[in-house]
Amino acid sequence: MDWLRTLFYPGSTSSSGSTSLTFEGLDPGWALIGWIVFALVLWWLHARLISNTPRVKRGVIVGLRLLFAAALLFAATRPVLITTLVEKVRQKLIVMVDASASMDLADLRTSPEDRARALIASGKLSPDGGLSQTVPSDAARPTRRDVVKSIASNGKLNLWSQLNDRAELVFYTFGHDATETPPPASGTDGVAAAKAFFDALPANDQTTALGESLRQILDRHRGEPLAGVFVMTDGANNRGLAPSEAAVSARADGIPLFLYGVGVTEPKDVALTSADAPRIAFLKERVNIRVRLTANGFEGQPVVVSLRDPAVPNSALLAESTVTLAARGTVDTELSFIPEKAGEIALEVASKPLDGEASADNNVTTVRIRVIDNRVRVFMIDQEPRWDWRYLLDFLQDDRRLTLKCVLLDGDPSLLKLPNTPFIAELPNDRAALYDSDIILLGDVDPARLGRERMQLIREWVDQAGGGLVFLAGPNHNPRSYLGTPLEALLPVVPLSGPVDQLIARHPEPVQLALTSSGARSPLLRLAERESDNTAAWRQFAGVRWTAKVARARPGAEVLLVDPSPSRATPNGPGPVLARQRFGRGEVMYFGFNETYRWRSSLGGKYYSKIWSQIFQALSLERLSGASKQVQLRVDRPEYQLGERVVISGRLYQPDFKPLIADVVPARASFTTANSPDPIQQEVMLRPVPEEAGGYRAEFTPAVPGRYKFYTMLDPTALVELDVVEPRLEQSDAAMNLALLDATATASGGRLLREENLFELPKLLEDKSGSVTSLKRLELAYSPVLMALILLFACAEWLVRRLNRLK
Repeated sequence: MDWLRTLFYPGSTSSSGSTSLTFEGLDPGWALIGWIVFALVLWWLHARLISNTPRVKRGVIVGLRLLFAAALLFAATRPVLITTLVEKVRQKLIVMVDASASMDLADLRTSPEDRARALIASGKLSPDGGLSQTVPSDAARPTRRDVVKSIASNGKLNLWSQLNDRAELVFYTFGHDATETPPPASGTDGVAAAKAFFDALPANDQTTALGESLRQILDRHRGEPLAGVFVMTDGANNRGLAPSEAAVSARADGIPLFLYGVGVTEPKDVALTSADAPRIAFLKERVNIRVRLTANGFEGQPVVVSLRDPAVPNSALLAESTVTLAARGTVDTELSFIPEKAGEIALEVASKPLDGEASADNNVTTVRIRVIDNRVRVFMIDQEPRWDWRYLLDFLQDDRRLTLKCVLLDGDPSLLKLPNTPFIAELPNDRAALYDSDIILLGDVDPARLGRERMQLIREWVDQAGGGLVFLAGPNHNPRSYLGTPLEALLPVVPLSGPVDQLIARHPEPVQLALTSSGARSPLLRLAERESDNTAAWRQFAGVRWTAKVARARPGAEVLLVDPSPSRATPNGPGPVLARQRFGRGEVMYFGFNETYRWRSSLGGKYYSKIWSQIFQALSLERLSGASKQVQLRVDRPEYQLGERVVISGRLYQPDFKPLIADVVPARASFTTANSPDPIQQEVMLRPVPEEAGGYRAEFTPAVPGRYKFYTMLDPTALVELDVVEPRLEQSDAAMNLALLDATATASGGRLLREENLFELPKLLEDKSGSVTSLKRLELAYSPVLMALILLFACAEWLVRRLNRLK
């Protein structure tokens, strides 16, 4: 159809697109029929009316009139030439570069392949020569950021010049989110912009939100023609959306993700991954801190792990341990020390850096421990003296960390007259006296002697005040007589009812109790650092003659010790004899045997004291971690990362220990920072928790890192303390996550790139080049040529008529 364009619009350029002719006015078929009819009628009229005119002249006039009519009818059909143009466009290439702190890691490249990659990036090896090129054995240790920068100045690779020829480059850095680099000055090409971008590349963000940053960029550029997204990263993703989800979204939009992985997949490194310390410790009592190291590439090498108090200048070592590292994986050790002062202490646990480590930033961590000098208040209730009661009474009286009160319902009254006696005459009846206890040991007591009202108080004390309750079984009442009482639900086991002689029957021979898998892992029953040594220690204990027969462990209870004998079996397995469960804010333990004194036989009191001490510390933790007896507020953990929401919750009591009822309780968060040692106050409101008597909760998000102290106006001296720190997620794992990068690229329809195939990226973009389809309209009815022809035919016809003196 180009001849029509040339005919009606002389001088117009021809198009490489496809052209079609359409009509938007009178139907061309009807126009043709009308013209034929008009021609026949016109010829007949001329033959009849001007028959005396020579045939040639008559034919000329008819022809001119028919041409005039044809031009008019052609214009009436409104012919339009439509040209479909498909043009290549310059798409955008989004360049995302990791600006997190892990990009400043200097990887020790031990393999020839990894050394070759660094040399390819710097231009010292051919970009398309692969990894089989000859490399020196003593290659330098550039940081990951330096490797990325060297690509920008690599003349052999010439990456950014080629990318700039194929797409408009838009640069972003990303860490916790994506930040666009301001566009270059007018006239600046993409190569210069790339050089300026990489010269100023930071590496200081403490988190990497790869998936979230991809989502942000895809949302910002939705609807724009994108050639793809080129991501330069070590593959960390420690916050926000999973990269795979962003990749699926990119694939749906037809946007491939090209991920270039920088770093090494198995760097030589030692990381101190965890240091577990108790939240509460007693003054001048040994504290154990379990430390876990993760190592790679240092098989058989020793590493020194130390414990110091950084608050004390030039402080001596509190503890030190040397462990031998495995080839790859984790190794545990234990540090122990004796705190010499009460209060909150922050201790530094560190592993000495080894030569060749990828990073020493992950070799240090901090643990916080609250050292208390106040004693745990233990209230012991039993009906009559038993062997186990005697041994336990001696331990409780000798332990300086405990304060004991004891009621022996059927005991000798002379016990009340002993010097410094722990015995009291009768059970307390008021809430305040009961709530003053941290732990209650309930022996083989007839529940009728306790009374239903007092049992209800004990239940509320556990549920609401976080008390620790221990059921000490006996053949007379505990636990079977507590069926149907307020304390039944607190038992970690379901008691049996039936013939008494069957329930109290003794074993014909001693039965050795067995640790469950939970018991072997539990810190309450830990007698040795290694699990195998711990199990061996428990096997040394003498067997017992009697255990309480129960129906089963209660759902949700944790069974630590079992009686393996068939006579005590339950439908769910061996009979539980030591179990624990949470009940409200407190914790309950069940001892289904009355021979814990056998833990002393042949082994002395070493293990006996250790087991009971660990149990008492666990049971009193909820009460001791509260700000005070009246203000039982706490946080989940002593340290939060900046940006995390802090939740403070617990219970508040009136002076008589009845739950406080108020619509709101004013409180304050006071904090200090490194730049502002003077306390800054922030108001926080505690609001009641629905359906929880005396329960209150407050939330706030700290704006700056520092030391925070939270207190209420009820008791400003009762402090809840916590630290807010900058996140250090980047130091936890030094390895490049190649699997994550590969999965993300594949899910998007893109490709994973390393230094050996980075030169292929410009060709991949060429294959992905975009085009824009447009339609160009040319209306022939308004063509000057057509208008001129109509005028020409009309004038010629008029002139012929005038020359022949015709009307």
